[in-house]
Amino acid sequence: MAACCGNVSCDCQGSPTDTLAFRFNLDPANGGYLPAQVDSVYVRRVPLDAAQQLKTDSVLLVRPVATVRQPILLSNTQPLPANGTRKLNQYRYVFRLASRVRLPARPPRQYAISNVQLAGDFQGDGCCTCYRNTKKALTLDGKVYDQTIAGQDTVVLSR
Repeated sequence: MAACCGNVSCDCQGSPTDTLAFRFNLDPANGGYLPAQVDSVYVRRVPLDAAQQLKTDSVLLVRPVATVRQPILLSNTQPLPANGTRKLNQYRYVFRLASRVRLPARPPRQYAISNVQLAGDFQGDGCCTCYRNTKKALTLDGKVYDQTIAGQDTVVLSR
């Protein structure tokens, strides 16, 4: 007798797949920012393969101060739309603070994101199959972060 999986709902919990998460340190006494200093952020996406003649594109994220504690998610479709079949790891990215409230006598802070590494596989029990990342890593300003390690699923951006 065959089992029916039609009424089984899949609950694929965990961090979003193929998505990198960043949040700003909001503790000025410990290298962080005031919320108003990080309410607006430019995200620039640059293709790794210049021969493909893709244009660099960018988006300005303007967030209410009340929401700046929430992470900025970088994925295949957000905050910039998908570009054909290219994935997150086929680009490098730059976050640049764009708030009108700046630190005294300093240019806007930038964060360079490169070497995005993504890998995953499907895990399931016959009725329910979920895609899970087995590798989710990046380099931020020369330092490597591995978001597949438990408790390190969000990169904290400080001054």
